[in-house]
Amino acid sequence: MKNQQHTTVSRRSFLKGTGLGLGALATSTPTFAWQNTIDVHQGVVATATLKNAGSQEQAHMQDQYMALADTLDLPIRTGHQVLIVLGVVSDKPFPYSVDSKLLHASLKHLLAQGVKAQQITIAYRSEHDLQPTSSLMVSASKALGKAFKPEHFVNTLGNTHWETLTLPQGLPALRVLHSAKRADHIVYLGQLTDQHGQPVIPEQAIAQTLLAADGLAQYAGQLDDVTKISVLNRAVFAKVRLVANNATRFVATTDTAQCEEKCVHPGILNISNDMTSQAIFARHYLSALHDKTQVTARTAQSLVWMQQGSSRDPLTIRLVESALSRSGVALKKVTLG
Repeated sequence: MKNQQHTTVSRRSFLKGTGLGLGALATSTPTFAWQNTIDVHQGVVATATLKNAGSQEQAHMQDQYMALADTLDLPIRTGHQVLIVLGVVSDKPFPYSVDSKLLHASLKHLLAQGVKAQQITIAYRSEHDLQPTSSLMVSASKALGKAFKPEHFVNTLGNTHWETLTLPQGLPALRVLHSAKRADHIVYLGQLTDQHGQPVIPEQAIAQTLLAADGLAQYAGQLDDVTKISVLNRAVFAKVRLVANNATRFVATTDTAQCEEKCVHPGILNISNDMTSQAIFARHYLSALHDKTQVTARTAQSLVWMQQGSSRDPLTIRLVESALSRSGVALKKVTLG
């Protein structure tokens, strides 16, 4: 096997290869569907209050997840192949890893849509394989019952089942997880921040999990642009139907650069049918909690926010709405139930 050097693609070569001349990627203006690229942002964010209900917490999470997912009217149906992508997976519990209750609720929702257990794959990227006793494995087992198999989980860090995608104009090829290429739908389950307190961007987390690291390294600094290349978008990102966060807890950095867990009480379950909408909401939700609102409306951003019922913490909701408004995002609110 030929040894590859992980050199990065120059911006000039990337723009030429994708047909994005005219400096579209060199500015903060929106990109259009030119030649080999796409840009879609027409989704909504839906939220519901989560209670700290002890032994009933899992059931409450599942009820709220089902209600919000049904509101989004997802196209997942009987017989479809579904790939669940997990965000940060570590040896620590939520919020340092994806909340296992969120995985349980997602699996229950898929089963309710008529998806069979054998049609579900769960992909994650971690230095260590999940053990049978891990909370994520246990939650999946409880959700799927006798149909559960450890093989439902795929750690892409050591994966050997890739498919090569040929990119336009001689750009370096990328390898995508076989399960992603085969899937009809992708569901991303993540968290607000990673274990180091940095905000998690769904597109980037999905790319880092479903694309082979050696090829992805060649596009360092251009990951956002790469996801818009049409051949890659069709294979992966256009299939993302749902993005979900348990936003009750997150990891924050202190003044001394240490990491600590923050709890929002009561918190919210936050799901969306669009990665851009989710990223906009999560960014401003975090900035509101930190009271560090920034002007970020470099482009004409808008957000449709569907709020389930009355919040048990209206102050936090108002803070987030204010953060969105002050940043220049055009916000449209819809009250559910």
